[in-house]
Amino acid sequence: MRSTLWTTVIATVLLAPAPGVFAQAFPVKMVRLVIPFAVGGSSDANARIVGPALAERWKQQVLIEPRPGAATVIGADYVAKSPPDGYILLLTTSQVVQSPATFAKLPYDPHTDLMPVTLITVSPQAIIAHPSLPVKNMKELIALERARPGELNIGTAGTILPTHRLNMLANMKLQIVPYKGAGPMITDAMGGHVPLAIGAVSSVQGAVRTGHLRILGVSSPTTAFPDAPLIARDVPEYDYESWVGIFAPGGTPREIVMRIRDDVAAVLQLPDVRQRLLHIGMEPRGQTTEEFAARVRTEIAIWRKVAAAAGVKPQ
Repeated sequence: MRSTLWTTVIATVLLAPAPGVFAQAFPVKMVRLVIPFAVGGSSDANARIVGPALAERWKQQVLIEPRPGAATVIGADYVAKSPPDGYILLLTTSQVVQSPATFAKLPYDPHTDLMPVTLITVSPQAIIAHPSLPVKNMKELIALERARPGELNIGTAGTILPTHRLNMLANMKLQIVPYKGAGPMITDAMGGHVPLAIGAVSSVQGAVRTGHLRILGVSSPTTAFPDAPLIARDVPEYDYESWVGIFAPGGTPREIVMRIRDDVAAVLQLPDVRQRLLHIGMEPRGQTTEEFAARVRTEIAIWRKVAAAAGVKPQ
């Protein structure tokens, strides 16, 4: 009896996969990149550049699957409840870390049900103005707002929290006009229906290059507009930049997470991939899993504080 038991134990140990086997074998089938937005946004654009490069590296199909709605919550919840095997991943913008501050109760735990894998790109925020507005930089905007408190409208797409933070740091009272997407916001800004707007450089660069809108400042240096002044020069601490990153379901084996992270880092070094990302105003970055996880935790806490200070009530 004892001999049979030990034979079974030894056989189980011998048959158990060695560390790293999961990562070496991954992927053996199609990988799905879930995008929590409609087609056409920055996350979709990133996926359509990085996805094919990963497919070539993995020798497997990479399917881009939009699941838009509820400010990333629908897509994020779907991935959070998916099998933790690396075959269903969330590719999303930084709006995912603002959801805990704007929703009273999420259907998933943002700290445990989604596992940060890596950062893909960042895009500095730009504050833009219609040419008819008599300001050319943030200093002049602040002075104009002081002269006309509460009279200036500013469009914002997707989330209002970065604009609330701008108001608080600059001690302004810009009236926030929310839009469901960057497209409608840019259209209204070009038409002068809103004199100001705030959005990712990747979203506003086309209108700026054609002269329809003017950049007053950017939140961090960008190759798209290297001469644009930093917002923080006149509004200290305003350094918010939107980003695109990948998450896996919580509980995904570390070996698989690291394999995905390493392969994303590798494709971000490909000249063609880098050039295409830069062309759409996205700065290729990449981070270790630990660095990205720390960034996610920090930003969730920051946006909760901003929402509370601004009196934004979670819905």
